[in-house]
Amino acid sequence: MPRKSPPTKVRLRRNRSDIREALLESALVEFGAKGFDGASTRAIAARVQAHQPQISYHFESKTALWTAAVDHMFGMLREAIYGVFPAKLTGVEVSELAAAFADGIRGFVRFAAEHPELNQIMMHEGTTPSERLTWLTETHIKPFFTGIRAAWQMLRDAGVAAPIDSDIVYYVLIGASALPFVNAAEVRLLTGRDPKSPNWIDAHAEGLVSTLLPGLAGL
Repeated sequence: MPRKSPPTKVRLRRNRSDIREALLESALVEFGAKGFDGASTRAIAARVQAHQPQISYHFESKTALWTAAVDHMFGMLREAIYGVFPAKLTGVEVSELAAAFADGIRGFVRFAAEHPELNQIMMHEGTTPSERLTWLTETHIKPFFTGIRAAWQMLRDAGVAAPIDSDIVYYVLIGASALPFVNAAEVRLLTGRDPKSPNWIDAHAEGLVSTLLPGLAGL
């Protein structure tokens, strides 16, 4: 009987890459549900039928795993809303910016529905000062905050956006977008509806667009 040839190195690299990504996805769920201190690397591995030593192989520590998972999550977020906002606001028409902001709201709501762990992790980390919070804020949150604030101020000045302080609107947007998906069990009990359904997600996104950009319809 002919012997099967061993897997090639390319195949091994692909398998390792698949395992690493699966561990990152599992880590997001675990860190989102339990926070950094409560999360278990053993549970993260078990969730994807991996072994704990595989975490040590790919990530030198629990902190390194958390950092890589958060990088992975924000990478997915940037990909989901890539190209929505103009690269520069100088010379951008208000109507173009308003339409882009509305599309950004819709894209973020869809992402929050698919990845409730985004807001879960941010809520866990945001309650107490830490090195992780400082890194998360400087690396990932501040660029989004700065872009949203600048666009919002321009839309407010044009009378398109609701009269909400430009430092506050980030929290209004993030909180309102994500809460039904973080509290999905409560939504089902209160309304009898599934917040993960396409109809709910679309209605929620359009409701936020109408609330935050009341002047959009007149452009």
